[in-house]
Amino acid sequence: MTDWQGFRSLFGAGTPRRLWLFGRFQALVELAASTGRLRRVFVWGSFVTAKPVPRDIDVLLIMDADFEVDRAPLPAHIVFDSIHSKLLFEADVFGARASIGEEVLQMWLETYQVSRILGKRGIVEAELE
Repeated sequence: MTDWQGFRSLFGAGTPRRLWLFGRFQALVELAASTGRLRRVFVWGSFVTAKPVPRDIDVLLIMDADFEVDRAPLPAHIVFDSIHSKLLFEADVFGARASIGEEVLQMWLETYQVSRILGKRGIVEAELE
């Protein structure tokens, strides 16, 4: 886990592509947080590597157990729409409710940690401010 400033320093700086993607990521997280139900944010893939030009952002949002997209502020709906979030944020956004529990969350994270070529990759939890 890393705090927001640490996350930004590590992954959101250094190249124009990283700066731009971090801005998209920050907008995505702010919209998710506007629901008042965002609890945790995990990021993996090329964005959390040393690649100067990451392809996109892979994100898992953990929301409150009682979260319902339909009750969220209308602007936040786009975050939870996979096609629109890919187009607007260049992000593959996955979501789950906190009620899945820690054991299932760990199984999901272990699955996301396997790359396309079956290697292990890092997952970073971005601490919310």
